[in-house]
Amino acid sequence: MSDIKRLRFPKMKLVRRARKFWHTVITHLEHMNQPPITHWVAMKERLKEKYFPSFHRSHLVDQLLDLRQSTSSVAEYLNSFKELIQRCDLVEDPSITIARFI
Repeated sequence: MSDIKRLRFPKMKLVRRARKFWHTVITHLEHMNQPPITHWVAMKERLKEKYFPSFHRSHLVDQLLDLRQSTSSVAEYLNSFKELIQRCDLVEDPSITIARFI
């Protein structure tokens, strides 16, 4: 999917304060004669700066480090692991991720 299409959907889903915040970002860029945001990654970063406090990310990383399979199935553990990796926006060498999973 193109970046333009990847931006349209989340823009349509923004509500209340988030919609107002995004409109403010766009207006500010236009006012400063800066190029518009045309990439999904840039939009995601702007929204994360506003709505994803750093302490929350730290909490998610702690959850990931404490995650154990215990009595859950491998499939449940894998789903929890993948979700936390994605929510933490953790980027690491794949070999480290595999070691962490094991």
